[in-house]
Amino acid sequence: MIDKTILYNRCIEKLQLQIDDLQVAIDKVQESIEGEQSSTAGNKFETARAMGHEELNRLNGQFYNLNQEMNILNQINASKSCDSVQLGALVETNKKMLYLSVGLGKIELNKQVVFAVSVKSPIGHAIIGKMPHDKIRIGKNTEKIISIN
Repeated sequence: MIDKTILYNRCIEKLQLQIDDLQVAIDKVQESIEGEQSSTAGNKFETARAMGHEELNRLNGQFYNLNQEMNILNQINASKSCDSVQLGALVETNKKMLYLSVGLGKIELNKQVVFAVSVKSPIGHAIIGKMPHDKIRIGKNTEKIISIN
């Protein structure tokens, strides 16, 4: 059986790594913009600076979204057992293991694969509130919930 606390910590680590990598990218773009501002060579540099600002806005949007996801993770009590599918539930179906948290995708833990999915995702919507032995429809597939922790 998978330890939810370890799984939760792996999710925190994975998301924090994404945030850290994005911060490095933001810093590089910011340095590039500041370098362009010191140049007075004309339209070419104006265009480069404008493109830099667009990239910075895009990266800042991603940074905001990742921090929102970290806020969602911080709401989870990893030591709490769940009776139904809800935020923080570890769900075992007859086909896969799902962790209702944020959309981080595949996480390997003790040679087992768990898919960290968002409550807001189509899968999250399909399984929220379900109980053990309920059937769920994911795309064209029907799965049966074996257990919830």
